[in-house]
Amino acid sequence: MLTPWSRAAGYAALVTLPSWLWGALVVHVGGGPSLSGTGLGMIAGGGLFFPPLAVAVLTVVRKMLPALSRWRTATIDVSVYAFLVLVCAVLGGVWGGSGLAESVDWAFVMMTVALLDLQFVMAMGLSAWGYDRLVPTAPSGRVIRT
Repeated sequence: MLTPWSRAAGYAALVTLPSWLWGALVVHVGGGPSLSGTGLGMIAGGGLFFPPLAVAVLTVVRKMLPALSRWRTATIDVSVYAFLVLVCAVLGGVWGGSGLAESVDWAFVMMTVALLDLQFVMAMGLSAWGYDRLVPTAPSGRVIRT
């Protein structure tokens, strides 16, 4: 609750955008899977609506939850990130014209791809690296009063 909105949003963008771009790059360079025949292929699990949704959700999570230890925070945030990849991939498949069963199957394929192309590992590393942005610090010699 001590993290300001601007720091939480910056942290969420730091965790989401580079790891999502890495996943999108790997999927497209490798000729990744497409959910629908309509040309609306998936971009790294969830399409273009994933990054703004993930930034928004991670911002709220970081604003509402206290900053625990560095690796506990990273674990929580990567779990939220992975859940959002799954949900966005399912919704993208359903909106793209595939049935629910096929969309769920492809969503888990995309989760596996994100795991194998180190997208989740990158998100965890960025989360641990950006942890210092979440913890408010005071200049030396000053006392914080709440």
